Amino acid sequence: MARAPKPGIVGDGPLGDLLRGLHELHRAAGKPGARRISAAIRDRGDMPDTVSHETIGAMLRGSGLPKWVKVECVVRQLADWSVTGHDADQEIRRFHQLWLAADDGPAPDLPARVRNDFVASHRPAPPAVPPVASGAVVNNVPGPAPHFTGRQELLTQMRAVLTGPARMPMSLVGLGGVGKTQLALQYVARWAAEYDVLWWVPAEQPSQAIAALAALGDQLGIIPANDMRQTVRDVLTALEESALRWLLIYDNADQPADLASFVPAVGGQVIITSRNYAWASAAGTPFSVGVFSRPESIAFMREWGVTAPADDCDMLAGQLGDLPLAVDQVCAMQAATGMPLGEYLRLFAEHLEELLAAGLRPGSRTTTVTTFVSVAAGRLRAESVAAAQLLEVLAFMAPLPVSLSLLHRGRDADVTLPLGRVLYRTDDLRKQAEHLGRYGLVQLGGDGEQIQMHRLVQLMVRDGLSERDAGLRRLDVHRLLAAADPRDPDDSRTWTQHGEIGPHLISSGALRSADIAARAAVLDQIRYLERIGDFEASAELGRSAVEVWRADPADGGLGPEHKLTVRATRHLANALRSLGSYDESRGMIVELLKVLRASGEFGPDHPDTLATARVLAFYLRLAGEYRQALDEDRRTAEVLRRLHGPQDTRTTDAVGNLTINLRLLGDPGAALELDEKLVGTLSRSIGAEDERTRVAVRNQVWDLLGLARFDAAVDLQRQHMSRRNAGDIALARRAVAVGLRESGRFGEALQTSADDYRTCQSRYGPDHHLTLASIMTYANTLRAVGDALGARRLATEALDRYRRLFGPRNPLTLAASTNLAVVLRALGQWREAYNIDELTYEQTARTLGPDHPHTLITAIGLANDLAHHHLEKDAVDLGEATVERFLRVRGEEHPETWVCAANLALDRGESRREAAGRLAGLLGDEHPDARAALAGRRLECDIEPPPT
Repeated sequence: MARAPKPGIVGDGPLGDLLRGLHELHRAAGKPGARRISAAIRDRGDMPDTVSHETIGAMLRGSGLPKWVKVECVVRQLADWSVTGHDADQEIRRFHQLWLAADDGPAPDLPARVRNDFVASHRPAPPAVPPVASGAVVNNVPGPAPHFTGRQELLTQMRAVLTGPARMPMSLVGLGGVGKTQLALQYVARWAAEYDVLWWVPAEQPSQAIAALAALGDQLGIIPANDMRQTVRDVLTALEESALRWLLIYDNADQPADLASFVPAVGGQVIITSRNYAWASAAGTPFSVGVFSRPESIAFMREWGVTAPADDCDMLAGQLGDLPLAVDQVCAMQAATGMPLGEYLRLFAEHLEELLAAGLRPGSRTTTVTTFVSVAAGRLRAESVAAAQLLEVLAFMAPLPVSLSLLHRGRDADVTLPLGRVLYRTDDLRKQAEHLGRYGLVQLGGDGEQIQMHRLVQLMVRDGLSERDAGLRRLDVHRLLAAADPRDPDDSRTWTQHGEIGPHLISSGALRSADIAARAAVLDQIRYLERIGDFEASAELGRSAVEVWRADPADGGLGPEHKLTVRATRHLANALRSLGSYDESRGMIVELLKVLRASGEFGPDHPDTLATARVLAFYLRLAGEYRQALDEDRRTAEVLRRLHGPQDTRTTDAVGNLTINLRLLGDPGAALELDEKLVGTLSRSIGAEDERTRVAVRNQVWDLLGLARFDAAVDLQRQHMSRRNAGDIALARRAVAVGLRESGRFGEALQTSADDYRTCQSRYGPDHHLTLASIMTYANTLRAVGDALGARRLATEALDRYRRLFGPRNPLTLAASTNLAVVLRALGQWREAYNIDELTYEQTARTLGPDHPHTLITAIGLANDLAHHHLEKDAVDLGEATVERFLRVRGEEHPETWVCAANLALDRGESRREAAGRLAGLLGDEHPDARAALAGRRLECDIEPPPT
């Protein structure tokens, strides 16, 4: 029986989470012994690897972080045995996230016989947090309310939990209006001096939490990634491993699952406020926050300066249900108007009777807030129509702080007067906001530059409007947000403003707005979310937009051929592709392109049609349909050149795609000729530092790699490394790793490929095409440095995922098969390699043609298999045909030609001196291939997955 870990061996960090998950699954499977698990894995035909019983024992004892392929095998077997019916694929995805989070564990101290099955501690150091000067505080927490009383027992208990030895996250859970947020703010105000970092995180939507944590990273000096989620991971890691004293407050969190990956695991303190009682079990220590006790209500009124008799205060508190929000806001109104408490009680009773007559349930929290809002709003309207309109506008926005600058940016919108005029002057806006604050209807923060309305007050204001007035005010919000939309979501300089308006677009229902500009702002939001790396949120909003907009206009839609519907579909496809849903994404693009080309409104030369054709060409490349992709891109480039000229960036982008197709078709020389001209054109027209120019340089680098100009490729790429686009960074770093390995600089190549592998795993997940390419590059490098076991594990994983995602005959799958066969030969598994190569060579020749470089490289491996199995004549025949093709396709200046020639000379029993000399001349005398050729050893070639 596999033994459970001793208490205290694994803590509460990511490695502990992984271990606990394994033990839960182990129990669900009936606690089978390690030898039984190992034997079952070995006997199955669908496992990517075997796992020894010693490794399983060490894994369950928490002795270190096992390599992923080992974890995958154990999880799949235990899930299949589970009596509770665990879905194996779902468990694999869940454990992969746990494994990635745990990939910064300590180096394992293990016996030599299992050490290779565990991850060594060679992960790059996390982003360093600069030390905070003594007494300095990184702080964005709003100030506490000016009036606070009671809650002393709760504050004491919070203090004990947050400073205790466990330091678990703490949640404040309760109904809206009970003062959870104010309680958290009061805690911060009392103990702020004990922290270096105090950070407020609006957490109702994941995108809000992401933006807030990324902003914290900026304050801490952490270099942002292009992918905002990666930036957040860097921030959390830096906090967990820093010596800073920090407290993060996640306000108004919704679903625990949505926030789980954005909360640090160790190192500091966390407070979560939520109306969702699921947090009572999700967070480490929950506190239920209720209404005031009656003495607390009366004490709070006295704190506000209410001097009415105790009986009147007691009566008012009773009518308000001791709800802190209502008590606070009634006190604010009484202070603003000077109205005697008795008079307020009379007005409250009158409005309450009206509301009860309209069907409101007596004694409810809703009745209390509705009555107070009705009284306050009535007085406000009598004083200022503009303030009343502002109140109603805020009621349709998200319950978040709204900056006066956001409202001011919408000043050109056609907003109802007199509010429309007020938007032009921030002083006037501030004056109207102060009106709302005096009546307790909003809270002012940020030195009066932000307004926030409680969600209960919003609900009551909306419910108090007629259908006509509600429609007008909602439209005012849509117009204001559309005018404030910065557009151009591909420009990172607009992201702050897009992040600010996004929640309000969603809360106000702009998706169905009568104002088409508001729907265009939603479209920008879909693209913005995809650009910052929040693919899930982009896909969710994109699906909603496509569903609503493609409907008939009579049903509130725009129709399937409306430009917003078309662009939303394309944005949705982008997000789905980034999430690994290739088939669904491609199907959407194929169908969309058919519609656009046949449409009288669009047609084949319309910009949206051409943009969609470019996306389709990408899918064709990914599917290995290189010739069709070239035809699509050539047609697009010709149309753009005719419409806009050769210098236009739309034309140059299309030409760049042409060069990718040429390289994939095995002609890097023709691709390089175009790419060099393109880099020169772009450098002159938009500058060498522009992202488009960097992309063209990156393509030029891959051309150079295809031509075996490895040192030149590495030097060029290192001179033009992007710092903004994460996808381009991954491709650039992989190109450097490939160039280093091919030129024989194995140490640098190993570190670079390992870094890229981990970055892609973390950013894109296990099934993204860039992740799979990074796995393959890392595997090829491990084989080159002699770690054939590690290479086999990774190559097997890549092949399995390529086959599942793209099919068995996709060129990417076939390339992975060829590489795995090379690794198997290094391990002496000749029969398995031969079986793979024989089928792969036939399928590659049929798919790409007999002269394609991938076919020729696979032929090198197959000839090695034939020679090993004493089929010398077959090996010589294949080698002769392959050398001839290499000379025609690659020429005499490519090392692959001479690798094949050296092996052929060995099979013929001839001297390898000429081939070895040519390799030495091309690669250098000390290159491993040149030295191996001279020593008479058989040579190998592998394939690097080409960028698509």
